[in-house]
Amino acid sequence: MDAASSGNHRPPAEAAPTQASLKILIVDDTLVNLRPLEVLVSRLGHVPLLARDGMEALAVYEREAPDLVIMDILMPRLDGVSAVREIRARWPDRWTPIILFSALDGMRDITAGLAAGADDYLVKPASAALVRAKISSHARQWALQRKVRAYADELASWRAEAEAQNRLGAHVMARLTDAEGLRDAMVRHFNLPADTFSGDLLCAARAPGDVLNVMLADATGHGLAAALTAMPLTQAFYSMTEKGFPLSSIVEELNRKLKRLLPADRFVAATLAAVDVRNQTVEVWNGGNPDALFVTYGGDVRARWTSAHPPLGILPEALFSAETEMVVFHEPGNLLLCSDGLVEAEDAQGTWLGLDGVLRLLGLAGDGDRLRCLAHGVEARLDGRPRRDDISCMMVSVPIERRELPRLAAPAAVYHGDVAEWRMELSYGAKELRYLDVVPSVLGLLTQLQAVKPHQSALFLIVSELFNNALDHGLLGLDSATKSWIGGYEIYMQQRAERLARLGAGKIDLAFRLHADEARAALDIQVIDSGPGFDYVALNAADALADTRRSHGRGIALVRNLCSQVVYSGSGNRVWVRYLL
Repeated sequence: MDAASSGNHRPPAEAAPTQASLKILIVDDTLVNLRPLEVLVSRLGHVPLLARDGMEALAVYEREAPDLVIMDILMPRLDGVSAVREIRARWPDRWTPIILFSALDGMRDITAGLAAGADDYLVKPASAALVRAKISSHARQWALQRKVRAYADELASWRAEAEAQNRLGAHVMARLTDAEGLRDAMVRHFNLPADTFSGDLLCAARAPGDVLNVMLADATGHGLAAALTAMPLTQAFYSMTEKGFPLSSIVEELNRKLKRLLPADRFVAATLAAVDVRNQTVEVWNGGNPDALFVTYGGDVRARWTSAHPPLGILPEALFSAETEMVVFHEPGNLLLCSDGLVEAEDAQGTWLGLDGVLRLLGLAGDGDRLRCLAHGVEARLDGRPRRDDISCMMVSVPIERRELPRLAAPAAVYHGDVAEWRMELSYGAKELRYLDVVPSVLGLLTQLQAVKPHQSALFLIVSELFNNALDHGLLGLDSATKSWIGGYEIYMQQRAERLARLGAGKIDLAFRLHADEARAALDIQVIDSGPGFDYVALNAADALADTRRSHGRGIALVRNLCSQVVYSGSGNRVWVRYLL
C-alpha cells in the first residue's frame, strides 16, 4: 500500500458498540500518548475530546460536559490529580467516571489519585485491549447510570405532578367540606389524617325546621383513594338537608349513590344524626361506625346507638334499611360521634383506646374544653408514632332550650315586588303517602318562586305542621298525648311507622295560592284530609294551646304565630292559613 493511499485510509471500526456513543475527554501533554487513545476511542464509536493539560481539561469539561474522562497525571500548569479534585469540587452533582492513565505505578500515587475522586487507574504502558475493555466497562456503567437518571427524572416528574394534583385535590376537598354548618355553635370536631388526605368526612347543616343534621363518614382505607370514596356524600347530604328531607331519606340516597359509583371492594361506614332541640329529640342512623353516645355534662352515658346496619355502598336498594333510632333527651349533654381510628388508637404496647378510654379522656377535662382534651389525649397516646388510620370525632352540644315561638316578620321584611297570581293543587293517596317525602317535595316547588324563596324555613315549619297533623291525626289516628308518657315519643314514632306502612285508604289534598293582599304578597295554604276530623272549637278555647312547655300540642300554636290567619272548617279536617310575605 503506497503512502498516498495509506494517507487517505481510515482504519475500519471495531465491532459496533452495544452502548450509545459517548463523549470522551482525553487529557495528556504528550502527543504520542494522545493520538493512539484518540484513534481507539473513535474506533469504539465514541467522540474524542482532546486537552493538553489540566487547565485546558477544565475548560473542555465545562464546555462539553463529557461522559468519560481519561486523564494523565504528570502535566504542566495543572496536574491530573489536581484537575480531578477540581472537577469533583466544581461539579459535585454531575456523574462522570474519570480514569487516571499514568506511568506512576506506586501505591501512594494510585491511592492519591483515587482519593482525589478518580474512579479507576491504569498504569502506562497498557495494552490496547485493556484500555478498550476499561472504556467499554465504563460505557456500560454510563448506560446504566443514564437509565437510573432517566428513572430519577421520571420519578421527580411524577412527584411534581402528584404534588400539584395533591394541592388541587386539597383545595377542592377543602371547598367541598368547609361548610358553614361545621362552624355551628353546637358543633365541635377534629380530624387527624393518617395521610395527606383524610378518608374521614365530617358534615353538618341546618334543615329548614332548624333541625341540625350531622354526619361522620369513614371510607375504606385512608389517603386520596379513601377521600375520593367519601366525596360523593357531601352534595347529597347538604342538598337534601337544605330541602328538609328526613334523615332516613338522606341515608337511602347516600347508599344509592355510593352503590352506583363505587367498586365492590369500596364502602363507607357512616353515622348520621338529626338533633331537634325544639322537640328535644336525637335521631341516629349508624352503619359500621363505633357506637354513637349521648353523654350528659356530668359524664353519664344516657343513650348509645350501636351499629345496626352495614356501611353505605354495600347493599342494593331492595335490601338496604334506613331505619333510624330516636330518643328524647331530658337533660343537656353532648352527642359524640367518632370513626374507628379513634377507638383503635394504640399506645406503645399496642393497646386500643376504646370507647371507655374516650370517655375517660373526656372526663379529665372537667368543666373545660372536653373535645380539645380528647384530641390532646389521643396525640399523647400516639406519642409521635404514625397513625394507622384517620382519626376523627364530632361532638354536638345538645342543650335543653325552651325557645319562644317565632313571631311574624317585621314590616321591613315585607316583600314589595309585583306578584302575579299563582296556584298549585296537589293530591296524595294512601299509596303515595306511604313512600313519598311530601313536604320537601312541595317546598322544592314553592321555593322556586322568587317571592317565596327567602321564607323557606318558616314555610317548612308551617307546611310540615299542617301536613303532619293531617297525616298523623287525620289518617293514622295517632294521639299526641302519647308523647307525654315515659318513653312516649319513641312509642308514638313506632306507632306512626307501623300505621303508615298499613295505610290502605285515605288522601290528603294541598292547595297553594300566591297573590297580592292589600298591596302585600300573601301565600294561602289549604290542607284537607279524608279523616274524621276533631273538635277544633274546643281546641281553640283550650288554654293549653299556648303552653310552650308541653311535649305536644305546640305545632298549632307555632303555625298561629307565623301566620296572619288560621281557619279550621268542616269537621276539623280542613285548615286554611295565610302567610304574609
